[in-house]
Amino acid sequence: MAFIGKLGDQTFTVDIEETGKSVYRVSVDGNEFIVDGKKTGRTNYSLIVDNRSFEIEVDNTDDEYRVLVDGRNYHINLVDERRVRVGGAQGGLELQGRQKVVVPMPGKIIAVLVSEGDQVEKGQGLVIVEAMKMENEVHSPITGEIKEIKVKPGDTVEGGALLLIVE
Repeated sequence: MAFIGKLGDQTFTVDIEETGKSVYRVSVDGNEFIVDGKKTGRTNYSLIVDNRSFEIEVDNTDDEYRVLVDGRNYHINLVDERRVRVGGAQGGLELQGRQKVVVPMPGKIIAVLVSEGDQVEKGQGLVIVEAMKMENEVHSPITGEIKEIKVKPGDTVEGGALLLIVE
């Protein structure tokens, strides 16, 4: 599952994939870690990250998390990336820079609504995908320029497949 996080002025992308019982592959802006984590109390967790043990405490309200690690408090805003892309995120999180636009579910490309080099607005329709007998429009996560288009009408795509890149 992908998230957008904000810690202070810094925004980062976090991908979390469960690879075993309480073992996760966590990628933060492309830096990958294997995390073995167990809940030890109502808000307490024991984590092993790269053979280092951490006892942490996590309190959250909606998308705001307070994380206590080694006596230091961190306030993190963490939102499901899909909510940010459709404009439903709170807390001022905005995607910036080069964005890979992917299809959320398997389907067939019905139409590509843009061309490479086109300027697009955040929320503008980019591709129409037919999935489960319904047409779904995939929107631009940012205002920018279409850099690459990876699909064409008639293509069949798997969930998570790269459609295009906007920057």
